[in-house]
Amino acid sequence: MPENGLLVSSHRWLACPVQAPRAASPTERLTAFKRACNALQQIWRSTNTPSGEQSVTHARTYIERLNSILSEESRGPAPHPCVAYAASSQVFVTVTKLALSFYDDGILRSATIFFNTLIDAEVDGVVDNRLFARALVDLVRRAEKSSDEIEGRLVELLFGIANNIRLQPVILPAWFVPRVSPVQDGESPSPIGTEFAGATRKDEFPLFYLLVDYVHHEGRAGDFARTGLLYIIETASRSKNLEKWLIESDLATLMATGLGALYSQLGHLTYTETDENVPHIVVLSDHAKQETALQPTLGQAMDAFMSYLLFWQDTIDHCKSTEVNDTLLDHFQVLFLEQLLYPSLLESSDVAGGSTAAVLTYMCRILDSIEQGELVHRILHFLLASSPKPEEQMDMSASRRKSLNVLAALAEEAAPPSPSLFNLRDLALLGLQSSNRQTVLATLRLLTTVLQRHHPFARSLIHTLPTLPAQQRPVGALNSELGHLFSMGTSLVNDPTLNESYDNYVADATWVLESRLCLPVSATEKDDETLHMPLQLQQDDPIVQALFGCLRTFFTNSVIVNLALTGVFMSIASSHLFSLDGWVLVDPYQYDTPASLATTDGLETVRQAYEGPTWPATAAPTLTSALQKLVEQVRQWQQELPDFDVLVAARRELLHQEDRPCTPQESLDPSELPMPHSADRSRPSYSGSPDPSAPMSHGRSPHAVNPNMITSHESHESISPTGSRGSSSARAAAGEALRQRLATPFPPASGTDPESPAEEAPDSADHPEDPPFASLGHVLTNVVILYEFMLELSAVVQVRGSLFEEAGYA
Repeated sequence: MPENGLLVSSHRWLACPVQAPRAASPTERLTAFKRACNALQQIWRSTNTPSGEQSVTHARTYIERLNSILSEESRGPAPHPCVAYAASSQVFVTVTKLALSFYDDGILRSATIFFNTLIDAEVDGVVDNRLFARALVDLVRRAEKSSDEIEGRLVELLFGIANNIRLQPVILPAWFVPRVSPVQDGESPSPIGTEFAGATRKDEFPLFYLLVDYVHHEGRAGDFARTGLLYIIETASRSKNLEKWLIESDLATLMATGLGALYSQLGHLTYTETDENVPHIVVLSDHAKQETALQPTLGQAMDAFMSYLLFWQDTIDHCKSTEVNDTLLDHFQVLFLEQLLYPSLLESSDVAGGSTAAVLTYMCRILDSIEQGELVHRILHFLLASSPKPEEQMDMSASRRKSLNVLAALAEEAAPPSPSLFNLRDLALLGLQSSNRQTVLATLRLLTTVLQRHHPFARSLIHTLPTLPAQQRPVGALNSELGHLFSMGTSLVNDPTLNESYDNYVADATWVLESRLCLPVSATEKDDETLHMPLQLQQDDPIVQALFGCLRTFFTNSVIVNLALTGVFMSIASSHLFSLDGWVLVDPYQYDTPASLATTDGLETVRQAYEGPTWPATAAPTLTSALQKLVEQVRQWQQELPDFDVLVAARRELLHQEDRPCTPQESLDPSELPMPHSADRSRPSYSGSPDPSAPMSHGRSPHAVNPNMITSHESHESISPTGSRGSSSARAAAGEALRQRLATPFPPASGTDPESPAEEAPDSADHPEDPPFASLGHVLTNVVILYEFMLELSAVVQVRGSLFEEAGYA
């Protein structure tokens, strides 16, 4: 009879497995462990074709007993004799064979627990054992993944080994057995294709390829696989053999083509018809039910693509081997950027349709999500036709050189088009000129993303003049400019919270501008002297002209387009790479003080610095001039409609009540409208104009206007037109009358540029059968947007004066 008392010949052990009592000592635990190991080995040897519920139950019972004993042992101090016996007896081979033979989820689940326990035990002879490596790889590769839970458990084993390799690279030879290459560094390489470079070599590192197989999966399996592969790649910096193998293997090819495959699955944009999260500013507009009012639904395909792209980002971040990193980036550029992403931009030339909107939306999502500098530079350098500095070839290894040669051959064979003739900037220009509202909106969002998140490429997208920046502006000049901007803005809305609103904009501008100073600029700038200096905007830049074209149709634009448009302008205005001269601020000025009266006296110099200059109408900056035309149109409506100011103020109040339920048909009850005391309404004004002679303390911001000095001479009270004793029916009738009035067509065409009639606005051209239409309520909303934009612009100009030292006393 065998040691464990089992009658193998009669198979009586199948009927009554021995239930050992809880071991009280290490010796008893080891004895029980050996018995269970022997039982599993006898089950395997005695059954050629394991089958039947009884066999499955007993195999599962003994594997669970092993797990129970190992768990109990792990809670005690070292040594751990049961783990050592498991390594020496190679019982893990038997566990793998049984798990693969019975096709039982319970046995498979118990087997994963057993292998995980051995991996975590950190005992010699386990994770550094090639036989253990083969048993684990066989288990993961051949086991039937009947559920996501089983799949996750199996891939977790791979992750555990990858983590051990990262922590103890000495165990790598048990898992990684590269063939001996006949070519060494410095020798003449064999012809391409004989032993290179991009070849699939699964038998040399099966763990690696198993991880690659699961990196695109969702859930726990994908998470474990991606992290495990990151650990393997990170280890390359401490193993020359692994580094060489990764360069010559098809790692980079698999990753790049996998990313391309997921990108190819992205389809057209879809929009949700009902979205409870649509903000009031959209709901209370003429386009509340149109697609620009809704966020596009990108679906699971986009989620899978972005997950893989972020894995690329993590890979580049974790990889400490420069050559492996460069190999990955080269394949990313050739196989993904050049042969897939860029051609998709070219193919989306249907700017009047939805394909351009989709591609630009995908680009915006990509650039908004990634932060890894090298990856961003590869994307934008290529798509903007601004090639990075050529790579030095001298210090390359033979493996790296062979990889580049093969990649160059692939690129030449594919013959992809070059962005030197049509690049991302050209596509953006076409997008802004499109008659499709979604295309215009997607383009504006892409411009904002590049300008805000990838600031070093701002000048590659929005061109500047290659001249030295302007001189420092006198404080008095900045005060005059701000006074003009601020007076235009405050003429639009009777805002009782003006001081608080402006303070918030100043705080936001300070945060944004301070963050800009911490960002590097593009290394592609040719003139190093102007690298960190703001340069003047190129006013005839087609993209700039297209932006101003959108601004001319401001009151008929959808509110979403206007929000995106003002976002682009604010991104440029808050950039330390762009000067405000010529498009926001005047340059040069005219002063009443003759130059001959200039003095070197310090006090006189300060007084002159506060002197308010003048400038002719022809010197008005382009953006300020465009805004002035819009303001003049609003002033005309203020004269034509006695209650226009009241309607605008009420609309702004409603737009700030985001927590209040609202429907597209909902508007204000007349009793909620703030009514002035008299029909003779004065506009908000300064309690005191900027005084050029007023001293400004040193060390403080040269504020052109103290926001706490801004007041409104109006006071309001809520008055119901029907009186406090009005009946509910009268109030309902008044409310319905107001709703109908706000929905009636309102002709803002007289305020647009004569050369750009409202019919040509991007927001109406995609429905040419419909007449141009903007309701009164829609125009009121856009007036509020214009008001907020001018406050925000004033705050940025004010903060730039001190933070960027653009205003002073010189």
